[in-house]
Amino acid sequence: MDLKRMFICSAVCIIVFSLTMVFTYRYSVPTSAVIDTKRDKTVVVLDAGHGGEDGGAVSESGVIESDLNLKFTKKLKAILEINGFNTKMTRSDEGDLADKSLKTIAERKKSDMYKRLDIYNSEISNVAISIHQNMFPAISCKGSQVFFSGRVPIAEKLANNITTAIKEDLQQKNIRESKPAGGNIFLLDNARVPAVIVECGFLSNEDEVKTLCDVNYQKKLSFSIFKGFMNTEF
Repeated sequence: MDLKRMFICSAVCIIVFSLTMVFTYRYSVPTSAVIDTKRDKTVVVLDAGHGGEDGGAVSESGVIESDLNLKFTKKLKAILEINGFNTKMTRSDEGDLADKSLKTIAERKKSDMYKRLDIYNSEISNVAISIHQNMFPAISCKGSQVFFSGRVPIAEKLANNITTAIKEDLQQKNIRESKPAGGNIFLLDNARVPAVIVECGFLSNEDEVKTLCDVNYQKKLSFSIFKGFMNTEF
């Protein structure tokens, strides 16, 4: 075989191998029996935090939390649906759920939160995953953290499994553990179904902001959340 043909064959092999690895990483899932059981009895509520006039945290470089939350949420939705799961999104665009007839921002914020909660609790088969970004005065802080509803025991297992998947896949040096809401997070404290909030990273850390804005990283982190979900028996 001449050098030209050897080069072409090698290049083709590399491309096929790369595509196989990408497909396996993005879409490999547990056994079909496990998936079928979850499909039959689970609806995943996907809650992109903030929205509308409440943009949430804003990085120094101008990245708005609500926009980033929606990007992660849509990617998680795509992964779930390609594997046959039913999903509900609390919001699918830049807006919020607030009653716009209310006069004050505080009233509209309360309205938005109660409407999200209604979606969480609309079916006993729901599992709620809310996507957020963190913020802290110490700009060195980075990494994901998951909070869970203390009212529903399985929520802690879901949070722990998502935390484990993220650490194993992407953040081996992350020492943060999942935490209960502890009476401080309205949606988690009042959810009657398994519910977690995934804080994907810190908008106060500009290096991490660059990572969070990377489309490939968004896909990888969303897949890690999916893995944690799949490893939890509801």
